[in-house]
Amino acid sequence: MSSTHPEHYLDADDLSLLVEVLTDAGFYGTTAKADPSGRLAATCFLMTALENGINSRERLTAALVERGDASSGEHQTPQQTKAEAIDRWDDEGGAISSVTAKSPA
Repeated sequence: MSSTHPEHYLDADDLSLLVEVLTDAGFYGTTAKADPSGRLAATCFLMTALENGINSRERLTAALVERGDASSGEHQTPQQTKAEAIDRWDDEGGAISSVTAKSPA
């Protein structure tokens, strides 16, 4: 059986990089609220990207964000979902205005 891609085995540095990118995206960590299937899908996506030569933190992060943006929310990272919710809350007037009212003199 032949393959168009040479076999690539993930080493310890690759795995550390995966964990860093997934943690930054909100899939791991003490505040992570990702469902296991979403975390698994993101991990598989990043492993495939690594195997295809995308091996920098910035490019992996960008690929993961792009995946979330392109999927109409289906594959958003928890960080993207949180940022979207905060933006929506801010747009609806939930944020405290930086302009303070003057007290009557």
